[in-house]
Amino acid sequence: MPLAALLALSVLAADPASAPPPATPAPLAAQGLSRSTALAAPDQDSDDENDIPTNAPKDDYGFVAWCYGALDEYLDIYEVVKPDLKDIDKLFGSPVVEAQPYSQDIAEDRKALKRFGVALAVARRTSPPPVVEQAEEAIRSGHAMWSLAKAQPHRRLADAWLFWGLPPRCDRAAKRLRTHTAAPEDGAPAVAPQAPAPAADPPAAGQNP
Repeated sequence: MPLAALLALSVLAADPASAPPPATPAPLAAQGLSRSTALAAPDQDSDDENDIPTNAPKDDYGFVAWCYGALDEYLDIYEVVKPDLKDIDKLFGSPVVEAQPYSQDIAEDRKALKRFGVALAVARRTSPPPVVEQAEEAIRSGHAMWSLAKAQPHRRLADAWLFWGLPPRCDRAAKRLRTHTAAPEDGAPAVAPQAPAPAADPPAAGQNP
């Protein structure tokens, strides 16, 4: 069954009356991105402007910061909606049998969060304070993206959680931050490159070098 149909049925099951669409976070709901889409091709080189949700920064540092905040909140919400996810699986069935719903997806998402954190740490060490402050604001913006959905009943929050997925650009931008930003190994103090030693003066005529 297509995911969109599954979500519509789950909303109707929660409220048999004429229910509005699930409270999916608007920036990604409009794009119809799912988790499987987000993880499909993280190694592609090209980016699409349509892959940047509304209010998310366009530069790699700010965008990865936004992704980090949104994903971090997503993982927190999982604990809230887990009972509803189990009910939805019971109601409609699921081809994947797990002790906890979507546990494999959650494990992958936690790995992604760690990758974003490493990329942000690299970018932070090589960025001026104003840029770092903008990135920290982007993390808060990513968290806040879920505020409207969190104000809905738990079943509709679960619908939003099911429908949401990270833009594929998150992993590509994080990879660029990790590989293209000049920085020491993770955890090592930043050290400015040393200038080459000046060349010695040539020996005067008649003197041995």
